[in-house]
Amino acid sequence: MLKTSLKKKPSINIIPMIDVIFFLLVFFMLFTTFRTTPYGIDLQLPKAVTVTGQQENNMIVNINEKGELYYRGDKVTMSRLKNIAKKRTNQTDNLVVIINADKDTKYRYIVQVMDNLRQVGIYKLALAAEKEG
Repeated sequence: MLKTSLKKKPSINIIPMIDVIFFLLVFFMLFTTFRTTPYGIDLQLPKAVTVTGQQENNMIVNINEKGELYYRGDKVTMSRLKNIAKKRTNQTDNLVVIINADKDTKYRYIVQVMDNLRQVGIYKLALAAEKEG
């Protein structure tokens, strides 16, 4: 007598794989749309067509719409910022200070920061912007 085989044919269960792919899709859709703010300071930078990247040894100063200054997430006074900038010029050659000013910041606050930085010998200043589009 011949034995008939009742073995199941091998198959791949793709339901768990579809679940994982769907989970990853939702995860990346949610977390790539969240915009991180530097040091928790919410600034709306102005838009520009030509925007370049940052270098690691740059000094970044944030100014909110009220004219308050922040360096590395800490609120600082103008005199404290000048002291920090002076120390950084002694440590780093070709120091560039990037000013991240909110788009609603009054122009006089930006000029005050630039003027005070020039008083301590920093002449390489840049204004940050977001790329349009």
